[in-house]
Amino acid sequence: MHTAHGSPPPLALFNFTSLPSGAPLTLTVPSGQCLALLGIGNDQENFTALCAALAGHRHPVAGNLHVAGMDVTHAPTGHRRLGTIGQHTPLFPHLTVAENVLFPLRAEGRIPPADCQRRVTETLALTGLEALRNHRPARLTDEQVFRAQLARVLVTRPEVIVLDRPFTTLQPASISRLVALIEKLQRAIGLSTLLLTSNRAEALLLGDRIGILENGQLLQCDTVPTLLDRPVCEQVAVAFGEANALTGKVLYCDDDTAELRLPSGETVEAMAAAGLEDNDLARICIPPDRLSVLFPRSLPVAAEDSEGMLLCALVSARHLGTSIHMRFRMQDGAELIAHRPPVHLPKDLQPGRPALLAWQTASATAFPMDEKSG
Repeated sequence: MHTAHGSPPPLALFNFTSLPSGAPLTLTVPSGQCLALLGIGNDQENFTALCAALAGHRHPVAGNLHVAGMDVTHAPTGHRRLGTIGQHTPLFPHLTVAENVLFPLRAEGRIPPADCQRRVTETLALTGLEALRNHRPARLTDEQVFRAQLARVLVTRPEVIVLDRPFTTLQPASISRLVALIEKLQRAIGLSTLLLTSNRAEALLLGDRIGILENGQLLQCDTVPTLLDRPVCEQVAVAFGEANALTGKVLYCDDDTAELRLPSGETVEAMAAAGLEDNDLARICIPPDRLSVLFPRSLPVAAEDSEGMLLCALVSARHLGTSIHMRFRMQDGAELIAHRPPVHLPKDLQPGRPALLAWQTASATAFPMDEKSG
């Protein structure tokens, strides 16, 4: 599975469209890496259709699919050097684990029996299934079922594996072990994967790069820091960055920075997204971990001491172990979420307590809204 430097990527899609009403998809999966596609829309049928089209179970509406530089858009299933794993690929209940893993090699009929058995043994060792080789699927845990499905695909030595929402039935501890297994396979055999998921945590755990897919349309594909620091639209900022979103009017734009007035009258600054202009209505997105929180000792606070800050009231504070989840209500009724280190005592976080919130300009992004103000 290792790909030489400068060779074509294991998987490349060019304007690939799997549904008649779907948006074309162009992306590549680098060798030895995982590209995670995170679905943030309500329509999960896009993932089902995409996986079926990649596997060859249905014809794409348009576009091309290349595997290791070969155009396999119209190649039959099983002849694409691409494997898929998900709810649509159950194990055969009447076969043992070893027989399930052997099945695709027997179906091909091109490899001598002795070599088939050697491959099966090696693949069972890679996936930690040696002791379970004679078990039937009914005796396996959900985690072991995934390992067996993975082994059945790996034994064919594909260029890339597509994981279609593979962890849906698994517990967090099992997911952690399987993520570690996939990372080990990336190092050991250069495993390349495309993960389809609607779970943000799974995308963060596995994705070297993450593509944000809203109802089939790719909004942005990049590394995690870029997605968090420079989202291209409000949907990415809110769904992936879990950002707070406030409405404001642009007072002026200066280079990449905008000053905006909120409905409550305060003025704030944010990075200006592409297309933002003076007098626009904008959505200001601020990740909860980028908010600074100050609890003043006395009120009222002098104007010069609160410039650039928002006066709020604490609604609730929940200790999440490594952080405190704080909910604040602004003067106009809008609410903001802040994630802060657990340095405050419970007695200091009583509901109703006044607070001042602020953020660095580079930590917030203002996106133009469709409606313009005059």
